[in-house]
Amino acid sequence: MDIPGAQRHVNNSSNVSSSISDSSISGSAVTKRRELAQLASFFLKQHSAYDMIPVSFRLIVLDTKLLVTKALSTLVQNGVESAPMYDSALSCYAGMLTTTDLVNLIQYYYSNFSYNEAIDDLGQVQLENYKELLLRFKSRQTNTLCANPLDTLYEVSRRLLATDYSALALVDEDSDTGNDVIVSVLSIYRILNFMAANIDDKKKLKQHSLYDLQIGTYGSLITSTMDTPVIEIIRMFVDNNISVVPILDENGVVLNVFGESDIILLAREGLLDELTIPVSEALALRPDDYPGVHTCTQSDTLYSVLDTIRKTHVQRLIVVDDDIKPVGVVALSDVLRALII
Repeated sequence: MDIPGAQRHVNNSSNVSSSISDSSISGSAVTKRRELAQLASFFLKQHSAYDMIPVSFRLIVLDTKLLVTKALSTLVQNGVESAPMYDSALSCYAGMLTTTDLVNLIQYYYSNFSYNEAIDDLGQVQLENYKELLLRFKSRQTNTLCANPLDTLYEVSRRLLATDYSALALVDEDSDTGNDVIVSVLSIYRILNFMAANIDDKKKLKQHSLYDLQIGTYGSLITSTMDTPVIEIIRMFVDNNISVVPILDENGVVLNVFGESDIILLAREGLLDELTIPVSEALALRPDDYPGVHTCTQSDTLYSVLDTIRKTHVQRLIVVDDDIKPVGVVALSDVLRALII
């Protein structure tokens, strides 16, 4: 049974009340995860972040003198979820601006001010003062995570997994001036994509299911319906530190998902002052080539999940039971964590 407009991926052979950790999984699962982690970690140690830099690509870098409204507009207009910031006065990397920051800003200003007041306020704040702005509404530090292009993918992966960030900047040093040079942005998605396409021994990836390896986060999911106002879902994001909410029908069956990337679409359409609209109207703004909703079951293999990630640019999979009811979420960080010693 398939979800209308969704894609389900079958075995080839986010606030949750409980999440899987090494201390809670079974002994057999620990053994299987360790075997896979040895394989994957060896692969990641053989490649540097530099190997991930494409021959030709576009990199958006935001000067810290830029106003917050202009910087956020740049994210929206270019359809990107994050961009590095650069302090031209000090010639150094200054952190990342992300869609999560945008979501937190919306929640803060929507709860405390009018839309016009928010725009006026943000229109006077530069990115260099952004850290103080973030701390006003939530104890969230600016993402200043970075790595050298010559660091191994293993080192980069461990650095990412030690935080709640999904991407970091690759920063080198100019040999003549000693100034920082922002080379690229590297995400968990790109690391998993690279691994799925290039790892030689795929047999072990096909042998074990998500259930065998106990990958994912399970329990009482935060969900909504098609009638839920967008601003309520944004509050769910902020209050529960999640980035996606499954949309269910009256029987609890997954119909769709609403994620932080959908906020970018709302901003692009100039609808940030109309966040009381139901989520059904917001979902209708998605382009025709939107990749859709991706689900899996606990019997799906790790190989099939990685193949889905590689082919669809999906950021997470909703885990469903036989009745297409959600039982958990598999995030990219869950997959990467299972593959790291």
